[in-house]
Amino acid sequence: MTSMRLRLLPLALAALVFPSLSQAQPQTQAFDGQVSRDGVTLYYQDATGALAAPVRKRIIDTFYFAYLRERADFRPAAPNEVRIVIDPAYNGVAFVGDKDKASTITINPGWLVQHPDDIDLVTHEAMHIVQGYPSYGDKRVPGWLVEGIADYARDRYGMNNAAAGWALPDKLSQGQTVESGYRLTGAFLKWAEAAHPGLVLALDKDLRDGRYAPALWQKHTGKTLPALWAEYAKPRSPAPAPPPARRAKRR
Repeated sequence: MTSMRLRLLPLALAALVFPSLSQAQPQTQAFDGQVSRDGVTLYYQDATGALAAPVRKRIIDTFYFAYLRERADFRPAAPNEVRIVIDPAYNGVAFVGDKDKASTITINPGWLVQHPDDIDLVTHEAMHIVQGYPSYGDKRVPGWLVEGIADYARDRYGMNNAAAGWALPDKLSQGQTVESGYRLTGAFLKWAEAAHPGLVLALDKDLRDGRYAPALWQKHTGKTLPALWAEYAKPRSPAPAPPPARRAKRR
């Protein structure tokens, strides 16, 4: 069951009460409201009205579609209150903060204006909230694995990645490794999970407990990480370039 309590400017409130007015009024209006579904409350703030109401609805629907399942599968104790902030001053794509911002997703509206179908960026960021690891980027919580799990989750829980032209790669480029992160690591994790069910969940727990170490790959799969990567990479890597032709020597 869904409940909604809104704090809106008068015109936006009127558009909700009288739907016919929503066509007459501009759709980019400041919005500060909250939605509750299945025990999770989402606070949504767009102080400048940077995104239109239909985009806001897609963001909220995508958040719940992904987060409720990510949370149930990986960490049922993940926050039951989440905030999404639309911030035109942020020039990246989206991020989740740390400490008191560890359950806040900040989104650059300019990115969604240019890439309107990339709504599942919310799925990636929602997984970061579920992850809730104690640190980021050190040996205990390597960034390549954190982002790889988040893109693995985007592939698994996303609402409509295809609309954005987003997919995990099935080929490797020269020089890419398991530590390239994001989609590339996500694709490797998807392959490894299929061969060793429960692997991603186990790694996620190791990271959250702050005890990740490369040796855990062998513990969970019976193979070292380099051996797993070699098995994955071999059929997906570009063929080696032929040696340059030798020029005949002049006499």
